[in-house]
Amino acid sequence: MALILAVDDDPSSLEYARLTLEGEGHAVRTATDGIEALLCIEKQVPDLIVSDLQMPKLDGMGLLSRVRQRWPELPVIVVSVQEDVVLVVEAIRQGAHNYVLKPFTPESISNAVARALLTPRSDKAEPKSAAATIRGRSPALVEVRHLVTLAARCDVNLLITGETGTGKEVVSRAVHKSGKFADTPFIAHNCAATPPELFESHFFGHKKGAFTGAVQDHVGLLEAADGGVLFLDELSSMAMEHQAKLLRVIDDGEVRPVGMQKSRRVSVRFFAALNQPPAEMMRSGKLREDLYYRLRGIEFFLPPLRERREDIADLVQHFLSEGAPGFTPEAVAVLEGHDWPGNVRELKNVVQSALVFAGEGKIEPQHMNLQSSLGGATSTEQHKSATQALTLREIEQNAILSALEAAGGNRGKAAQALGIDRSTLWRKLAAMPSREHPDKDGEE
Repeated sequence: MALILAVDDDPSSLEYARLTLEGEGHAVRTATDGIEALLCIEKQVPDLIVSDLQMPKLDGMGLLSRVRQRWPELPVIVVSVQEDVVLVVEAIRQGAHNYVLKPFTPESISNAVARALLTPRSDKAEPKSAAATIRGRSPALVEVRHLVTLAARCDVNLLITGETGTGKEVVSRAVHKSGKFADTPFIAHNCAATPPELFESHFFGHKKGAFTGAVQDHVGLLEAADGGVLFLDELSSMAMEHQAKLLRVIDDGEVRPVGMQKSRRVSVRFFAALNQPPAEMMRSGKLREDLYYRLRGIEFFLPPLRERREDIADLVQHFLSEGAPGFTPEAVAVLEGHDWPGNVRELKNVVQSALVFAGEGKIEPQHMNLQSSLGGATSTEQHKSATQALTLREIEQNAILSALEAAGGNRGKAAQALGIDRSTLWRKLAAMPSREHPDKDGEE
């Protein structure tokens, strides 16, 4: 097994860590402050250091700095209380491999140690960063790419906040692909899609015959993600009692499938996404405070697209298919003037739809199907004059006629571009004032 140096000025905590790690088969040496720890390392370099942050003489941050200078490949796990989570994140920025919060359980420290010892020491093993897949030049996106690179170096949990469509899952996958565990499972799950009565089965799995309809054994999400990442989208839609059960798994690393008598150990890194500010969700009773603090090892915030319009051009280029002619300056101006209530996801759909209607030529404003802030479909004709007042009915009619014209009268393609089915398009056309419009139907 490994030689581990445990450093803590609290005798009871130090002894607890020693007994836990020796119980796992490791050889453990101890020190009560950073100075004593450095003397121990000089005598014999350990395989791993587990160090408290708050200590006299030389604290954990000072020890980390000295270790990074002298022994850059020696992994360090920092230990701290919940109130110092900001200091923990700074320690990770400075090169700490991982962290454990006090009071820690045997499972939490054992899992952190096991992962640290499995991490390759050589820079040659570092994978190519996937942070480049996050497109944008705004200061906010530059910071996000920095955090992706940082988060990929350790295995702390992540919390990602931002409006729907801002790219929270994209960021999560970039962290996973950039990390040393890129070849481990990445399981994505939308919590809003799990009926409350099926939570136990979906997350913990079940044994054949455990309940009516359980015709075979089922592996739950937590076991499927063992050794890798479980991405939980729309976390706040999970019932509070289920959040408590998830918290228990994070703390002790055990799951028990429905119908089983024994629990199973799992090692899962949790990425969670929220589409509203965490403080607001905790006040409204949608998010447990203790779960929030367990998940926010590193916290990302993805601002809405309307607050970083300088990213639109980069994103458009990313979404264009290879060899596509691109957008005219007028079309780009329309894109940059739009509020993007659907954020990056809406932009991607607009670009893909415009490519269909533009054919082989450049994309013009009339090729784009944008959604107005009032929720109705709008033609880009409304951008021709900022002072031109149109009713919602006129905006809708213009959008339909523009879509039909761009589709060469093909109602199937026009309906697809408008985001409605053909029967709805027929009904809206029938309700329009009598005027000449293309009426070619079909899917050609």
